[in-house]
Amino acid sequence: MKTKFLVGAFAIFFFSLHTINAQVSAGIKGGVNFATLSGFNGDSRVAAHAGVFLNHTFNNNWSFQPELIYSGEGQRYFSDGFERTIALEYVQIPLMIQYFPMEKLYLEAGPQVGLLASAKDKADDGDFDYNVKNEFRNTQVGLNVGVGVKLNPSIGLYGRYSFGLTDVTFDDIIDQSRVGQVGLFIRLK
Repeated sequence: MKTKFLVGAFAIFFFSLHTINAQVSAGIKGGVNFATLSGFNGDSRVAAHAGVFLNHTFNNNWSFQPELIYSGEGQRYFSDGFERTIALEYVQIPLMIQYFPMEKLYLEAGPQVGLLASAKDKADDGDFDYNVKNEFRNTQVGLNVGVGVKLNPSIGLYGRYSFGLTDVTFDDIIDQSRVGQVGLFIRLK
């Protein structure tokens, strides 16, 4: 029920931006995630992220960009001599404020809420995959910072880092998501 409410609220928010007198453009984005969990030892999980955004430009220096992003997160770790992966799949809702110090370069920051879609503990050889969704919280809150470059008016590159602010597990160890993202965006006309 929470998921439907948040998605509905996000959709209403998107449509309400069209009523404000400013330049609005939609787009798609995607790229690679390098994710870890703060309470685990091991290597980063390399996964993907992809989604849509609505960029609301206020003036030459400031814009607001809400997004709806699928994000593969988690951690690789060793257990009993075998490498395993905690694979967390989220639907993220970042709300980014972007500042353009130069025409083609922007800095961004903003909060995000993540809704857990699935959680699996997988062996790298494909054996013994476990559904561990009940061991993880259904929502997480994070803070994002990033930088981007517009290659032309429609296409650009970006890098972003997400600091998880909430514990994503129910155990005694604090496990917060840490995700670096690199990707490409395309603004649609």
